[in-house]
Amino acid sequence: MAQTDRDDDPAEIPYRGHGIPKLGFENYWYPILRAAEVKKKPKAVRLAGRDIVVYRDDGKLYALDDRCPHRGVKLSLGECSYKGTGTISCPYHGWTFDGSNGRLVAAIMDGPDAPITRKVTIRHYPIREFAGLIWLWPGEMEPSVLEEDIPPYIGRQDEFFTIPMYTDYKCNWRWLVDNWGNDHHAQYVHRSSPELIFQPVLPFALTIEPKPLPSGKGMSFKRSGGMTSAEFPGLGRFPNNEWWRFMKPTGRGNVSGFQESKAHKVYGIQNQSELWLPGLIIVGRLSGEYALIQWAVPIDENTTRCFNINNFRRLGRMREMYDRLHYAVWRGWAHDRIFSDQDKVLVEAVVPGPERLSKSDTGVIAWRKFAGANARRPEPAGKASLDVA
Repeated sequence: MAQTDRDDDPAEIPYRGHGIPKLGFENYWYPILRAAEVKKKPKAVRLAGRDIVVYRDDGKLYALDDRCPHRGVKLSLGECSYKGTGTISCPYHGWTFDGSNGRLVAAIMDGPDAPITRKVTIRHYPIREFAGLIWLWPGEMEPSVLEEDIPPYIGRQDEFFTIPMYTDYKCNWRWLVDNWGNDHHAQYVHRSSPELIFQPVLPFALTIEPKPLPSGKGMSFKRSGGMTSAEFPGLGRFPNNEWWRFMKPTGRGNVSGFQESKAHKVYGIQNQSELWLPGLIIVGRLSGEYALIQWAVPIDENTTRCFNINNFRRLGRMREMYDRLHYAVWRGWAHDRIFSDQDKVLVEAVVPGPERLSKSDTGVIAWRKFAGANARRPEPAGKASLDVA
């Protein structure tokens, strides 16, 4: 499905010159649900503006357009009436579709010999269950190998286990990803979060050096310089009289010395944070034993599903029990709710239009250029035959 963005739409001004579409880059895998959410009943989802029905039959997952072409009723209101066949039946007249190829295999109310069954097919989508998540491929290209196309923290389930959750934001996906481009907002917005409130303010006024990854999948960001407090003429000091900031930087607050860290020296991790296509950020820790992946999933033009995918290195049964407990009593609400919701309030309040970017937006500018130039797209029509000639 070709995407067109109106030239007079204020939301397109920051993205028009880079070719970053409203509904996201289609030819990538996206997490769309937690695996536990798809049970016996079909599930309606949206992805990249498409209404899709996801269902299980005999343990296998299927995904089809969520519209019966007969009279337009949602297939997600139907059921898998013929167990073990991989089919789903429309609740209106019993039109029954094969989930593996989208073909109409029976029009129940027309009888078993209905000729219409030889003429109707709806779109089916590649779908996978992996790492506790349901993944969908909305594009027209042949899907990539999921495990090789996603960050290794998720793709290598023999080394890591994941705890995922998501929240739906009332904003376009691009605004959320721009929020992750090392744009210095964390130093201001998140200084009051439970994770950081007693620690020194994260360094600001940094020099950011974006660099494409050798894989071509995304970018890394080298940070240097900066300060944790400063005097502003006519205003005073920032932070302003925050006497409670006394703890040594730890956890998320510890952002220095990555090249000397265990993550780099022992585990061979090259960067502490990376921003990847189609729109996700990887934020690691100096220990190399944990990484958060936040993934912006374009539901439609004005809705984005933000996945927080917590990845813990497998260090034995007792350590896994501890990590799961720690997530349940601390991280799950301290970060995935409070910290992330501080972003949610602000990106939902973005008023689209012209921008006046500054030094702190170096990473955002670099991301927009990189994403528009490197996103996976089908070859232009006629190019293949031209190359052969």
